[in-house]
Amino acid sequence: MKRAFAGILTVLLLASAQAEDGAPRDRAALAPAALEIRPGHLGYAFDQPEILLRQRLFGLAHGLSLLAASCLDLPGQSAPIQDAYAAWHVRQAATIEILVHDLAAYYFGPRAAEARWPDLVRALNLTDSIQPALGPVSLEDACASLPEAIVRPRYELDKLLAPDAAPAPPDTAAGPTVPPAPNPQRVDE
Repeated sequence: MKRAFAGILTVLLLASAQAEDGAPRDRAALAPAALEIRPGHLGYAFDQPEILLRQRLFGLAHGLSLLAASCLDLPGQSAPIQDAYAAWHVRQAATIEILVHDLAAYYFGPRAAEARWPDLVRALNLTDSIQPALGPVSLEDACASLPEAIVRPRYELDKLLAPDAAPAPPDTAAGPTVPPAPNPQRVDE
């Protein structure tokens, strides 16, 4: 599992580095067209508790992925981070899939199936760097504490996506009504 995680991160980082180091190209021609966010759905849905909960949990998952990726280059941190993150991701994969599915439906409506992680990051206006979130904490300290922190209740997304969360009011202007569902079901099931 940790080899797969390291391999995926390595491929993504190498692809990014090669794109940066390669000859200048028309990046707009190479990049797929960005999905259009449904009107009135940019940012956080403070008036829809079920969606807001999913947005917050997606933000946690995104932050953990950024931190784990940043830690891989630190001597002595790579193996413990890979192990801890891979174990956490295995436990949370189904919940992360639900979050991505539900948020894609919320932000992109009929084009939800085309949405990918970066589309949701853009829709939520999340950063692509962990540095701003660290504040005065060094990357080394954050990485050293990650294996211990990631097993705490704060990162148990499956438990945080609880069935006792307040149901969201129907959004009739955005299409069909989506009833709230108990954890770990998707919002639209």
